[in-house]
Amino acid sequence: MRTALKSAMWCLFAVGAIGFGFALAQTHVEWIVAALITASVSGLVLLRIRADAHPLEQDIAAG
Repeated sequence: MRTALKSAMWCLFAVGAIGFGFALAQTHVEWIVAALITASVSGLVLLRIRADAHPLEQDIAAG
């Protein structure tokens, strides 16, 4: 389950980053915003998945 979610988020991140490049080249503001939102949200989910995978490191760092 986690692997499928992680793969989907990586795909969305890549689509957002590539979409941003195309939209920037075409100067479509709406596409740029949509691509940046997609990349940002999927990036945040990937960071959350990474943080949940290593709970002991957080406890050690917290003190």
